Amino acid sequence: MTQIEAEQRPAVTTPGLSHLGPLRALDHTGLSAWLLGFGSLLALTLLAFVVLILVRYPNPDMYRNSIAFCAIISFFLIYYFSSGRGWHQDMLKFLAFDSSLGDCFRQLEPSRLVVSVELLLALVCASINLQLNNLPLDYSPIFALTITSFYFLEYVMIVFCADILVRQLVCATRVARRIRLDLLAADFYSTLANVMVRHVGLYIFGMCIISLSYIVFTEGALGTAEMLLAMMPWYLPGFLVISLYLIPFNQFRKRLHSCKQQELNSIASALGGNQQALDQTLLADEPRPVSKITLLYYQDRIRAIREWPFTDKIRALVLFGILPPLTWVIAALIEIMIESSL
Repeated sequence: MTQIEAEQRPAVTTPGLSHLGPLRALDHTGLSAWLLGFGSLLALTLLAFVVLILVRYPNPDMYRNSIAFCAIISFFLIYYFSSGRGWHQDMLKFLAFDSSLGDCFRQLEPSRLVVSVELLLALVCASINLQLNNLPLDYSPIFALTITSFYFLEYVMIVFCADILVRQLVCATRVARRIRLDLLAADFYSTLANVMVRHVGLYIFGMCIISLSYIVFTEGALGTAEMLLAMMPWYLPGFLVISLYLIPFNQFRKRLHSCKQQELNSIASALGGNQQALDQTLLADEPRPVSKITLLYYQDRIRAIREWPFTDKIRALVLFGILPPLTWVIAALIEIMIESSL
């Protein structure tokens, strides 16, 4: 393919990220999710500042609140692209490992009806939130339009992220049920854990952003208990999603445990003198009789296979992905608690 033909070739949207035209256009840029999120933060913050200057909004704290609000929107944009693109890469690995899994990913693409319902849901949530916060929408038509648009954009990204989570969870469950088992390639199955590990990493980062945004919004007026209660709608769904990922992982663990047990039972029979038991194992093509040293070595290797696919990755995530930002959030909450007690 020539360079001109490559330039004329239409960009392909990442499967699962085709909700809206603007999001598809951002996906076609090929920029990383973090660059898109940072660019979104700058653009939205600049827009908010321009509107506040044009309407001459009297409260200077609104500038600071705008940055915090735009940071939350940008985080969900990062989550949307990082989660969607990451799952697409995992999907390609699954298909390369087991080509029969192609139909497991058909429900990744949302239909127009689903997107329309999600947009309607986002509009309802934004309207309710605007009423609960008692914002001065009558101050200026431009101000009211901007605030309403920002709230709608926030809930659009939240609903789309929830849509991606549900679809990926369904896909992961189907993959866990159907992926072929190969005890000699057991290290590959850690790919199944990528979707949960990715969610946990983004979830921790998001909690840092939302915690600092709430600190900015409340100006330190809320204590630690009040802060945790106010943030409950943000962190409880994340915990629920983490627990839901255990459903496909447990299904895969049961399959792998059964496969391991059958292999170990055959090896035990071979060690007892019944070499014909190896006909149903991975050693079926080995010349007979297979030595006991080989059988014992193979037995130890099979026993060492981890049945949960996320064991090693969770350890690395805790040490390098969770503890550093978590200490940051805890330090901020301790500071709030100390200030509220003085």
